[in-house]
Amino acid sequence: MQKNTIVNKKFSDQELYRITWRWSLFLATIWNYEKMEAAGYLITMAPALDKLYKDNESARLHAYEVESQFFNCETNLAAIIFGMDLAVQDEFGEDGLEMAQAIKTSLMGPFSGIGDTLFSSVIDVIFGSIAVTTGLQGNYIGILLWEVWMFFAPFVLRPWLCRLGYREGLKLTTSLNDSLSELTKCGSILGLTVIGAMIATMVNIKFGTINFGQFTFDVQTQLFDAIMPKAGSAIVAFLCYKFLDKYGMKSARLIYIAILICILFSFFGILTV
Repeated sequence: MQKNTIVNKKFSDQELYRITWRWSLFLATIWNYEKMEAAGYLITMAPALDKLYKDNESARLHAYEVESQFFNCETNLAAIIFGMDLAVQDEFGEDGLEMAQAIKTSLMGPFSGIGDTLFSSVIDVIFGSIAVTTGLQGNYIGILLWEVWMFFAPFVLRPWLCRLGYREGLKLTTSLNDSLSELTKCGSILGLTVIGAMIATMVNIKFGTINFGQFTFDVQTQLFDAIMPKAGSAIVAFLCYKFLDKYGMKSARLIYIAILICILFSFFGILTV
């Protein structure tokens, strides 16, 4: 495969930063079930494609067509794919378009799984739990930390990942294989630990008393506090998890049902404050 001379250019860090900034702005543009984030991907890559193929109109239009194919990936790790895409086209020109498309197709699935685990299930949960906990205590520090993270991801993390993908190119697919697998495993463990701690500290379920004539049995104090004080919280979390996405159940509907059940159980004394 020969290098195409019309694309023998290099992108500066500032240009790569602008690419990731465009991604942060337009990633959900014309989102649809057929091509997901394809329009956002094309809008993000458009200035780079214009630069790469400025002397070849047919090649530029072909690049637009290729880059408008289906794309759906976790928004932060997608920045690595942008960098690798540019690196391949920078080296091979129009001949590298199919290779770049293959990279997108092969990496967006694994990167989505890794990114959703690492960011949505771990980092977002950690910063969100800090914000909620400190907010309940009347402290605004947690909200500031959440805003710092929301600022850090698009302005610092994504540009760095894009530069990493552009610098390493195809070599990154092999060098990241083992490390990303371990990172996913560690992220899953940390995410489960954080969620378990949030259930124990933020979900407050206490059982009431059972009356048999003159005999009164406090279920929470005399039974669960001696065995597992947060058993009620664990049971509620387990049931919500089991029913989510089953029988047409969505998160908002599940929350309303849980609130209604808790109100009814509290009225009949099954649950108490």
